[in-house]
Amino acid sequence: MSRPLTLMSAAVVGLLCTACGAEEETLNPGETQDTRYNVAGSYPVTMMMAGAQPADEALLPGQASVVLAVDSGSRDKLRVSIKPLECDLTATMTGSSTFALNPGSCRLVVPPHDEQQSSCTIELAINDGSGERAPVDGKVELTFNANYTRRCADSSEPYFTGVRIKLEGA
Repeated sequence: MSRPLTLMSAAVVGLLCTACGAEEETLNPGETQDTRYNVAGSYPVTMMMAGAQPADEALLPGQASVVLAVDSGSRDKLRVSIKPLECDLTATMTGSSTFALNPGSCRLVVPPHDEQQSSCTIELAINDGSGERAPVDGKVELTFNANYTRRCADSSEPYFTGVRIKLEGA
């Protein structure tokens, strides 16, 4: 007798909540709320690199833009772009405003600045990293480790090294 009464009580409470205008988001057991919208957007950043030669540091843009977009095929994945680089990069949410960068890659073609230089291609094979959107000022910070490779038209040998790159809200 108490089971039908319990079910009826739950139904009445559900109707009352609906009538009051409260919306209910149904989460499956073990599923968390989608927090990707807390970080999604476009953010101006300053790019800094450690571990490469000073000439290589000068090839990367000092100012960039990080774009974090919700990946519609998942409840916890973001697509990550670092403009002006061309990236194939994703991240996984780890908290309400934090995320872990998944392995991926970015590429930048650097045109010659004068007639004595040749064009170069920079490739970053990203191993791991993390990021967050600060709750107070809304700025994004992203730090990652990568294998850096530079290939220039006038050189037969590529230059490669491990680097740490930090993108900090401007």
